[in-house]
Amino acid sequence: MRVQYETNSQEPVPAFYYEGRQLFHIHARGDEINATFHTDYKSRLRIVDNQGIDWRLREQVRKRFWAGFTLRAVKDLGPFMELVKVKYQLIDEEITGKKPEERPIAV
Repeated sequence: MRVQYETNSQEPVPAFYYEGRQLFHIHARGDEINATFHTDYKSRLRIVDNQGIDWRLREQVRKRFWAGFTLRAVKDLGPFMELVKVKYQLIDEEITGKKPEERPIAV
């Protein structure tokens, strides 16, 4: 995590990184928390092509290199964290050169 500062207001903005790549940053004002998910060209293409991700999330990422989320309740955190998890796995795949182990889901 790094703390960055906005240009105009000098407000602190926590930014979260993995292996030198920014995953997301957060703006917290009052009761509202806004999170901005970041992608690069490679991860954006792979996220858009991943059918396991909700289509609404893929559409947000398809349009630009970032996606904004307003986190008002715990239910808003789920979709956002799904994108963070996928990007984390993509970066890990690039670094290690192997895909994560797929575990069967118990029914």
